[in-house]
Amino acid sequence: MPRPEPRNIPCKQLSKFFARCEDYYPVSDRYISEVHDSSLKTGRTEREHMAAWFRDSRTKGAGSFSRAKGNDSGRTCYQRLQNAASLLWIAEAAGVAEATVESAFNAAKAAGDHRRACGAVKRVIPWDTVYDALVSTGKVSLNRRFPFGWPR
Repeated sequence: MPRPEPRNIPCKQLSKFFARCEDYYPVSDRYISEVHDSSLKTGRTEREHMAAWFRDSRTKGAGSFSRAKGNDSGRTCYQRLQNAASLLWIAEAAGVAEATVESAFNAAKAAGDHRRACGAVKRVIPWDTVYDALVSTGKVSLNRRFPFGWPR
């Protein structure tokens, strides 16, 4: 298995991490209830939706989520995501600072439609911020033996 590119985490590893996270986080839940909830999400919760999104990105997908080839880059999956609530949920699950997530919420809410809202979230919380939060907190490790940090 090739080593992951710098500042990237394989989709499979992220999928497994997200599957172990909380179903709900306050800011993303508030976005869903006050602004927009995607009718296209899979699963009952953002946790289920994001675990599936990152897991299935490694394949060619199906239906409206089909793609020419699979992808195992967490960075690419994050960049392709077009659901502001999901982006906020990822930030909260990763441990991005609450003030930063709140700022992204406000930017998304002010942006209007879902594409602009996603761009607004990604400007406030780019992939590198999510990556840094995941790695610096030890929630995800690039150590193959302990991909979710050292056992406690």
